[in-house]
Amino acid sequence: MCLHKKSLLQIYPTGEQSPAFYGLPKIHKKEVPLRPIVSSVGSVTYELSRFLADIIGPLVGKSEHHIKNSADFVNKIKDIRVEEDEIITSYDVCSLFTSIPPKRAVAVVRDFLEPDTTLGERTSLSSKQICDLLELCLGCTYFVYNGQYYQQLHGCAMGSPVSPIVVNLYMERFETEALSTFPDTPPANWFRYVDDTFSRLKKTNADKFFQHINQIDDNIKFTQEMSQNNTLPFLDSKVIVEEDGLINVDVYRKPTHTDQYLAFQSHHPLEQKLGVIKTLFHRADTIITSEEAKSNEHRHLKDALNKCGYRQWSFNKALKPSHESKKPSNSKPLDKKKKTVNATIPYIHGVSEKLRRILQNFNIATNFKPHSTLRQKLVHPKDRVQKGTKSDVIYRLKREGPQCNDTYIGETSQPLKARYKQHCRATASGYSSAIYHHTQLHQGHSFRLDTTDILDREPRWYERGVKEAIYERIYNPTLNRKGGLRVELSSSFATQRAMEVSR
Repeated sequence: MCLHKKSLLQIYPTGEQSPAFYGLPKIHKKEVPLRPIVSSVGSVTYELSRFLADIIGPLVGKSEHHIKNSADFVNKIKDIRVEEDEIITSYDVCSLFTSIPPKRAVAVVRDFLEPDTTLGERTSLSSKQICDLLELCLGCTYFVYNGQYYQQLHGCAMGSPVSPIVVNLYMERFETEALSTFPDTPPANWFRYVDDTFSRLKKTNADKFFQHINQIDDNIKFTQEMSQNNTLPFLDSKVIVEEDGLINVDVYRKPTHTDQYLAFQSHHPLEQKLGVIKTLFHRADTIITSEEAKSNEHRHLKDALNKCGYRQWSFNKALKPSHESKKPSNSKPLDKKKKTVNATIPYIHGVSEKLRRILQNFNIATNFKPHSTLRQKLVHPKDRVQKGTKSDVIYRLKREGPQCNDTYIGETSQPLKARYKQHCRATASGYSSAIYHHTQLHQGHSFRLDTTDILDREPRWYERGVKEAIYERIYNPTLNRKGGLRVELSSSFATQRAMEVSR
């Protein structure tokens, strides 16, 4: 991926205008080869991209060449016979996301949207309005990496929820043109999963067709993998052509695969460990077409999982039919007629299970999440957001010292730095915040942004007000004025808080 490197002060709204147009210092454009991990979560266009993905998503998959998953692929090829003059091969697009020009991609999406008669059921926006918003999302490619600001110069925005949908539609248009314009006999089968394609075609046309698909679009370039010894890996399956031309499918593992799975003694819920067994055996039962190969795979999985600590009772429990695996429980089962509330709590062995049984009596379905993971500790693909730039926060300003321990609890949708500046000055109308009033009354007392605590983050306006009121009750700040909160907590909370303090 090729990116345009810029310093913090050299970012400008569009690459079409020079920096001097915006009053910025003149810089020289430089392309640097970087391929960092990019995620658009939290970016200015992330929610808009999710909204557009829901609108455009149903357009994908209507082509006969589309593959949903490995099971769908196996179902489509299991009855195919490969003749002696035919060969199976796979094609892979080089850097698909960064190869497709956004403007051309938007034009393709428009061609899919305009004849769609069900569009009005999903949105009131016109196809032109959708495409205008889509062009904004695909072109908004600024991000921070290692303290520097970058702009992705080529292709659709990496990490955007709508980009996979756009590139899928682009590839549907591409394959239609490629198959219809090939001068010789086109492939008898062409099945594609995003940028990976399985094909069956004449041996004499293999090289010619490979050259053909690399000439259709200047932006789309393929690599090719031919079958070796009548075997071809595709997705997580291994396609085997038997002597009679019929196809058998087995599970494919890379040469570097180590059969290391989630250890049974690890700190995870039991259902997650049983889920490992269910998933691996389900894949074997779904993908493998030969009964002998299926039995061999089952034995292989049991041997591998035994080495990871799994015992026979865990296989019996995981592979038992769902209606037989349910045991009578001391807790009351969920009442499906009533509204079920979902709660997610950190997993702590021996504690979380008991909480789930208690909550189930109140028709609350409980999910577990890891309390701490290696990914959280070791992987930081994004630069840490500075405290002053965080918004939608509940914060605590404090003046710590031998003679003053005053604190203030507040909430804001603005960046914390902007809200802090408002606290430190009087308004034109003469109104002053409690912080400003305190510093004027007590000379030498000051509050610093770097010592301000961010207690919580909440993007929803009403919920943020509730959390502010809760933290105000917990910390009992000395500088908060009466009646200054947006939300008043119920008397039951005050009673419970008083009981905790008395204890």
